[in-house]
Parts: sequence; C-alpha cells; structure tokens
Amino acid sequence: MRIISAFIVAASVLLIGALPAASQSVQPTPPTASPIGTEANWKAQRDAYVQTARDEVKEWQRQLQDLREKRRAKNLEADITTKNDFRTAWIETKDAFHKLETAGANDWESAKTSYNKASLKLAAIWETIKT
Repeated sequence: MRIISAFIVAASVLLIGALPAASQSVQPTPPTASPIGTEANWKAQRDAYVQTARDEVKEWQRQLQDLREKRRAKNLEADITTKNDFRTAWIETKDAFHKLETAGANDWESAKTSYNKASLKLAAIWETIKT
C-alpha cells in the first residue's frame, strides 16, 4: 500500500489541475495535414491546438484522481510494472505537451506528432489499469 501511496502522491504533484468530467477516456486530437498559412493563421491554429492539448492533460489529471480514490476505497494495489509503465507514459506525455506549448513553426508538426504518440500510449496503458 505504501508503494501505491507514494506513486499517487508523486503523480498528484505532477498534475496541473482538475477539470470537470468530460468522458471516461481521453482521445488525443488527430494531427491535421493542412499546410501552415499566414503567420497569424498559424498562431491561431497553434493556440487552439495547445488549448485542446491542455484540456486533455487536465482530463488525465482528473482521471488519475478518480482512480486514486477508487483504489483507496477498494484498498487495491496496482501491479508495479503497470504503475511504472503508466508513470513513464505520463512523463512522456507531459514532456511532449510542454514542447508543444513552446514549439515554433519549424518544430510544430514534430511536436504535434510527439504529443499525439505519447498521448495514445498513455491512453492504451490507462485502459489496462482503470478496470
């Protein structure tokens, strides 16, 4: 129980804030293949995409909090390997999100792809541990 408590505390510290429940699973927004137009258009698209990603990260935080409460109520311990996989995927997703927030025009598509890949990995691991 101490292991899961330590994981929960560490994960909670990493989380950004709570968002009202929108769904049971977070699905990343698929990358768009449209060419970047004007500078203003690109910035508007970037801002919208970053906001969507921010909302997804907040939703992950809410889901992690819900899982923590369920596990505490049922007094269950998660498999150590699964916890480590989830922790790694969460860190990768957060890192990719921070790169997405600061990406310039030259790095934008790469940052979007990295964020989507990390988010999909996190979602897949989440599905194995939420049940």
